[in-house]
Amino acid sequence: MTTHLNNLVRAFLSLAFFLTLGASLAQSPASPSLDHPLSLKECVRIAAEHNPNVQAMLHAGRAAMAKIGTNRAAYWPTLNFTGLLQRSYSESQGGSSRQAFLFPSSTSTSTDASLAAQYTVWNSGQRKAAVEGAEATYQASDATYHATTQDLALSVETAYYTLEGTQWGLQVAQETLKQNDFHLEMAEAQHRVGLVALSDVLQAATAEANAKLGVIQAQGLVTSSRTSLAVLMGLPSDTPLEIQPMDRDAPLPDLPDWRSGRDRALSSLPEIQAAFQNSESLRFAIRQTEASYLPSITANGTAGFFDAGSWPNRNEWSAGLTLRIPVFTGFARKYQVLQAKEAWKGSEMALQNTKLTSEKAAYDARIQLATALQAVEAAQSLVKSAQENSDVADGQYKNGLGTMTNVVDAAASLSSAKYQLISARFAVLTALATWNRTTGLDLLEGVPLPSTSPQHSDGDAKP
Repeated sequence: MTTHLNNLVRAFLSLAFFLTLGASLAQSPASPSLDHPLSLKECVRIAAEHNPNVQAMLHAGRAAMAKIGTNRAAYWPTLNFTGLLQRSYSESQGGSSRQAFLFPSSTSTSTDASLAAQYTVWNSGQRKAAVEGAEATYQASDATYHATTQDLALSVETAYYTLEGTQWGLQVAQETLKQNDFHLEMAEAQHRVGLVALSDVLQAATAEANAKLGVIQAQGLVTSSRTSLAVLMGLPSDTPLEIQPMDRDAPLPDLPDWRSGRDRALSSLPEIQAAFQNSESLRFAIRQTEASYLPSITANGTAGFFDAGSWPNRNEWSAGLTLRIPVFTGFARKYQVLQAKEAWKGSEMALQNTKLTSEKAAYDARIQLATALQAVEAAQSLVKSAQENSDVADGQYKNGLGTMTNVVDAAASLSSAKYQLISARFAVLTALATWNRTTGLDLLEGVPLPSTSPQHSDGDAKP
């Protein structure tokens, strides 16, 4: 019998262990798959799941949601049980035998148990204001959480473009090195047959060494950009992630309409919603403060039993209503209400400032986008002319009509033009992402987010 019982206990403990392990695995985000080049959407999804700042805002929102339940508890009665078990000893009060007989030493045991109930019948709307204020605070916290995720998505998108840009820059550096290798070989060949001086070879060698340095620096920028993206995604700095290559010849976007973007920003930006709900919570705080100085009615009731170890025992109960009317509070009401009203007025101004700041951010993003689009056109023309100039300089030098200085300068101008084109194209992408963020478009592109509402959240909302 004992063996069977032990086996049953072991089986139960094993089942509990595996259930607990399964629950803990369900609570933690799965490790991301990095065995393939990641798309932008995949990077955003991984960041939303693993970035600690977003997770912190998620739990802050859930804490604000729990505050609603705390304030709603005021609509329920409270029950408190009190129990007492006491053992006491009393020594004899006299030295004589008569006194010892009349007042002998004694011990006694007493028990006392009572149940007290209290319920707020009416408090001039204080409970309602507290609940409505907590709901507004939760809505503000939830909006802040979504604003944080949108900011993260923008940062990830910018880092993604930066990494791709540095990889393009590395290719340009490698192409420049290859071109300078060709120039060095050409100068050495010309010098061997006595067509040019040794200075041409030295000048070409210097340019080649500078190009090698450019490749090393470009490789460092790629590594640094990859690290920045990995950290934003909540991954270790040395994560060997790769991203999908972008189309260099992709068509450029059109300049978006300003008025429609501004209207969308003012109506859907989460930070504006957070500022509005924060103002609402302070408006309800005024009501709660005012109601705290109005009459309130509380119902009270107790029931208990007392046993002192001797007959008779006592049963006790009571029930009643308590009316509370603040008469004089040392002028505290005046200043507390004033404080609440001024805080609300300040939040209204903060809301207006948030709207103005958001509108300016959207306008600046549109200007940057327009500037970047123009810069791309100019950079494309610059690359074309620089390429032609470099080809001409190479041909002239090969035919003995040019100088190595012209060749090196033309190659440097071509490399600079290519870098400017890369910078301009990625400035367009970054400005467009910023425009989308500042005008209320969803940068998550359908990536699911955990809810800040505990009833819809996963197990990690539980302590």
